[in-house]
Amino acid sequence: MTTRLALAAVAAAVLATVAGCGSACQDLGERICGCQPAGTLRDNCNSSIRNELGSSYGQASKADQAFCQAKLATCPDFAAHPDECPVLNTAAGMQECGLAYPTAAAP
Repeated sequence: MTTRLALAAVAAAVLATVAGCGSACQDLGERICGCQPAGTLRDNCNSSIRNELGSSYGQASKADQAFCQAKLATCPDFAAHPDECPVLNTAAGMQECGLAYPTAAAP
């Protein structure tokens, strides 16, 4: 669970730089927060995302929104499939949800 909390914090920080209120980026952040246990941890994660998105530096460009929209297409819907949350502990899962850069291909 500590890993999930750390991932949620990273997600909030990453998404805070690219998201705007009521956006694809907010939806992506909330999707990732869905992997937190119900209750205080999940509520705090969602609240952090809303707070960061409301800040002056949280405005997203069209390119940022397109990135988040693309990640919504590849990041599992954890609300519908909570059993898939462990994917966030993998490099591939983190990439699918926009939490990590793709690894460089071997030469």
